[in-house]
Amino acid sequence: MTSVEILSAELDGAATAEERRRARLHLDGCASCRDWYREATALTRAVRVMPAEPGPDVTEAVLPALRPSRLDRLRGAEGRPLRLGVRWLLVLVALLQLGTAVLYLTGAEVRVLPGAAHDTVAHVDHETGAWNAALAVALLWVALRSRHAAAQLPVLASFTAALGGLCLLDLLTDRVGLARVLSHVPVLLGLALVAVLAVLRGPEGFPGTPEAGHAGAAPDEDGEPGIVPGPAEDAESEDPGSSPVAHRASA
Repeated sequence: MTSVEILSAELDGAATAEERRRARLHLDGCASCRDWYREATALTRAVRVMPAEPGPDVTEAVLPALRPSRLDRLRGAEGRPLRLGVRWLLVLVALLQLGTAVLYLTGAEVRVLPGAAHDTVAHVDHETGAWNAALAVALLWVALRSRHAAAQLPVLASFTAALGGLCLLDLLTDRVGLARVLSHVPVLLGLALVAVLAVLRGPEGFPGTPEAGHAGAAPDEDGEPGIVPGPAEDAESEDPGSSPVAHRASA
């Protein structure tokens, strides 16, 4: 660490007490450094008191870009009632889906292959009921932990797309009745509600992006941790006087 770097840090107000003491001792015995320090002090004072040059007023151009959009406001505190309502609707849809699963599992007036053998019918009904129960659990999980909404979208969307295409094909070929197709409406409603929650949660809810713990993240609505100070934030919270001069910008 050179004397000039220490003196520069002192001019910036970044030198520690020990560094200031050493700098004063050096100045007492070094005429060239005293001359440099006197000129640097005058230059620093001149720059600090120099009046700012007038510039164009960009307030009207900048402020609109800083205002949050409607979607950003809905992702914040303003949209909390809406998100809570969507989650309660998702609970109702999940219970409806669970009821459908129970009908398949118990065989109460529901048959997937009404013309097949009895053993085959029971097995297919159980498979269908188990899958519907799993969907109900996934919807309930998203309703309880909305930050997982985006993670459930690939499975729900692919299943709903395949199911929708097959239902349309079966309707056109008279393989299934309209009532049977309408029993899949809870799946479509669940997908729509999960997609809405994923959008309202914001980018931090999507896989591959930071969630809790990144700067600017909102606390989770489910009572889970929100912002966790990272190493950089911890470093900034330390006493600035304890860090070495090497980490400071010199004049």
